[in-house]
Amino acid sequence: MMRVLSPLELTPQQIEAMRQLANLGSADAARSLGRLLGTQVEAVQPRAQVSPRGGAEKVLQSDGAAFSVHFTVEGGARLRWMMHVSTEGATLMGGLLLGAPLLGEIEGGTMYTSALAEMSNIVVSSYVGGVAAAVGLTLVPSIPYVGKGSLSETLDAAFGDLDSALLLVTDLRLPGVRLAGRIVAAPVDDSLSRLLSMLGAA
Repeated sequence: MMRVLSPLELTPQQIEAMRQLANLGSADAARSLGRLLGTQVEAVQPRAQVSPRGGAEKVLQSDGAAFSVHFTVEGGARLRWMMHVSTEGATLMGGLLLGAPLLGEIEGGTMYTSALAEMSNIVVSSYVGGVAAAVGLTLVPSIPYVGKGSLSETLDAAFGDLDSALLLVTDLRLPGVRLAGRIVAAPVDDSLSRLLSMLGAA
């Protein structure tokens, strides 16, 4: 078993290697989402930020979301993965997925929530597929855990128990929507050491 490397020990070069890995996953995720929605989706260059325990919300400045979901990823490496969709993003995505504009609150629309959960399944599979291909590992996401409360509650459920975390954050843009959603991934346990080793940056 590899040594568990604390995110607080990472060098700038190691953080950059992980950011580049997130870039590959995000690019694949954006392509899949664009195909699904039938529109252009832009994945902004990811940022990599080390967060102390309980600091995820501060790092991400969570200012509300219409929909949030998180996954655990198992296999050759273990990750926590979360996606949240802004109100603007949910309105546009829900409309494109179902061919009808979103009316009223998204919480009231089970069909929209279900469509967005299915969409996030496709996005996480593409993201971990891009990461897995780059490092030669098999990665398998869990079923989605759809957030039932505020965005901060989903963040806490996804990352709150980690002593510290390297958060790999990618903002998603849609035509006319500057922040449609956000993807956050964090390697856990010895996976940070393993991924860095695979990238030649250990």
